[in-house]
Amino acid sequence: MLVKKVPLYTRIWEFLNKYYQYLIGLLFLFYALLTVVQEQVGIAYKVYLFILVLAAFTATSDLRRDVKWIPFLLAAVPIFLAIQYLSIHGYEMWGRMLSWQLEQKIVIDLNPLFQRIPLNDAAFTRVYQSGWLTEFMRQVYANGFVLPALVPIYRAIIAKDLRKILKYLLSAHIFQVFLITPFYLSFHLQETWYVLGHHDGMARGLSPEAAAGVTLNAFPSMHTSIAFAMFLVLLEEKNRLFKWVWGLFCLSVIYSTMYLEIHWVIDVLAGMLFAYATIKLVNLILVKAENWIPAYLRNLYYHQEKPSLPSYQNSNKYTA
Repeated sequence: MLVKKVPLYTRIWEFLNKYYQYLIGLLFLFYALLTVVQEQVGIAYKVYLFILVLAAFTATSDLRRDVKWIPFLLAAVPIFLAIQYLSIHGYEMWGRMLSWQLEQKIVIDLNPLFQRIPLNDAAFTRVYQSGWLTEFMRQVYANGFVLPALVPIYRAIIAKDLRKILKYLLSAHIFQVFLITPFYLSFHLQETWYVLGHHDGMARGLSPEAAAGVTLNAFPSMHTSIAFAMFLVLLEEKNRLFKWVWGLFCLSVIYSTMYLEIHWVIDVLAGMLFAYATIKLVNLILVKAENWIPAYLRNLYYHQEKPSLPSYQNSNKYTA
């Protein structure tokens, strides 16, 4: 019997298609190892690179093998570029919003009320304090507004899962910024340390004028709502290692907001409830959108499963 020889380029493509996630992980690992010896690179960025290594190497269990490459890239590349743009200009846009917000009239001032509510200052989270824990929490909080969403989005891109990309993206900043803005315009509440007259837990060295603006928008806690929304979506991941490592980071972000006296307990609880409601809304929208997609687009995006042969065709009874 003659065996048909498979072309070299076909074998290379099959190898890359099967193991590309490990190759991406190796590239991240190589770059991460290069940064370890660079003193000018901060520890947070070094840890971030190793987290990307973990994300790539654990993506195998979540890979979408049924998705075609070209349609996926046509959808994912614009999303990736938009994320890069927001990563660069997002804080500048948020700063302009804060400046505009400071010019608005205060509707409901929650500062006096929140400082009178028992246990609302989250002092129980500071029963144990140390230099190393405080510095760790500062790093967690400083990176806790973007990284909880960014890492799983990158992992979903590696896994070729467009639905998961959209779920992480919409559940995080895309929907939450718009949904939470009415709360920030209606309720004037500032960070715990500022209202109580304590030292800034983040040690930012803010002037009184800067502190008045930076400490706004405490209710509900958006650090909490972002991190908790990502935690809820993470529970759907198949790989346990990534799910619990990154889930622990998301929960650490929530804890850091109270430990550093950034947010009140009620802020955190409201942020968690807000995150849950956002997830429900995103799920509803995604289900509606999927039902709307016509069949021919599905055929363009997904590999068509080959129908299995009837049992009689596999039986020796009917073979020559």
